[in-house]
Amino acid sequence: MKKFTYTLLITFITLSAWGQSEQLFTFYMFNQLNFNPAYAGSKEVLDAGAIYRNQWWSGVDGSPKNLNVFAHMPFAGRRNGFGINLLTDKIGLDKILSVGLNYAYRIKLQNNNTLALGLGARFEGARADWAKVNEFVSLGDGSIGTGEDSRTTVNFGPGMYFTNPNFYLGVSVPRLLRNSLYENKDAFGSDVNTYYFQGGIILPLSNNVKLYPNTQIRYNPHAPFDFDANVNLLFFDALTVGANLRYQESVDGLLMYHFKNGLKLGVALDFTTSELSKATTGSYEIMVGYTFPCEDCFIKNLRYF
Repeated sequence: MKKFTYTLLITFITLSAWGQSEQLFTFYMFNQLNFNPAYAGSKEVLDAGAIYRNQWWSGVDGSPKNLNVFAHMPFAGRRNGFGINLLTDKIGLDKILSVGLNYAYRIKLQNNNTLALGLGARFEGARADWAKVNEFVSLGDGSIGTGEDSRTTVNFGPGMYFTNPNFYLGVSVPRLLRNSLYENKDAFGSDVNTYYFQGGIILPLSNNVKLYPNTQIRYNPHAPFDFDANVNLLFFDALTVGANLRYQESVDGLLMYHFKNGLKLGVALDFTTSELSKATTGSYEIMVGYTFPCEDCFIKNLRYF
């Protein structure tokens, strides 16, 4: 019964957040298509990867398991960008699939600066298997479904993304519509929009060590203040060692290795600091990515953001 209670708790917590915010990843700085469509094409070449996240993996049945597969690239003289972002979630009784298509118009400025204006559309579907709940309750309970329930929605949102070889700044509103997979509302709704602010910078500490701090602030007028603050150290332009603070939720550590051929592999561990620490030790992520080579351009710090 205790495991069943945690399953329902995780389901309700996650569903209540779905209509307001996107899924959170500790490797958020390596794929910003989740929350900013203007990121598409920002690597100046084809960039692809996948992130698997197992959240609250120990002690909580039905905890979220996310898989994010993404790819983006510039086109038409690198003045436009296109990206695709796939997300699958298994959360308690629900299985969710999200397909995001992102376009960015990229304006080349002086001193290797670029300002991108983006628009993203996403198609989402969810299926709930209520038969699993009935395994733990008496038969004939009319308040709980007996089969599968499914729903689909469409949403869209804009973003801006400014890049320099040594830093980036972004702002976005991934969802402009009030709808969600769990509400029948299809109108503009500023009262539920979550605003994302992100930034990062590369600071050389020596010939072989660079400091790479990042932050993501999530603001919703009707939700608690939320942010991630991250600090990475880059050794020999190959090894990334970092720490991340997720406000009132976890303290995280990450490792990533950038191979010279464009491949990167990483792992992250989140240590829960919220009330859920009584039930679980935390979460983990595994990331694999590949930045394709560029034969006709020279791009500084291509592998960092």
